[in-house]
Amino acid sequence: MAEDVEIEIFGQVFRVAAGEATPAYIQRLAYYVDEKMRAIASATKTMPLNRMAILTALNIADDLFKLRDSYEQSARLVDAKTEQLISLVREQLSNESSEHGL
Repeated sequence: MAEDVEIEIFGQVFRVAAGEATPAYIQRLAYYVDEKMRAIASATKTMPLNRMAILTALNIADDLFKLRDSYEQSARLVDAKTEQLISLVREQLSNESSEHGL
């Protein structure tokens, strides 16, 4: 059975099931969300909590999408570099075979 973890986000306490995650990981997530909400609260005028939660969710989704895009770009670059290296190795092996009359 998943362990319940008590977290606090923006002054509100919640109990959530950790599932496969460790309680420490759940606490880290809660801290991240809390920090995002506090940053939005400090940058905006007073607004209802539900609106602040929606803005926080949008900001976190923006972070996620930017990281995904960055990851995908990096993966494409690694793939291209890998293909270049494979081509260079094949070319070198072919040259060595030709030099040795194989």
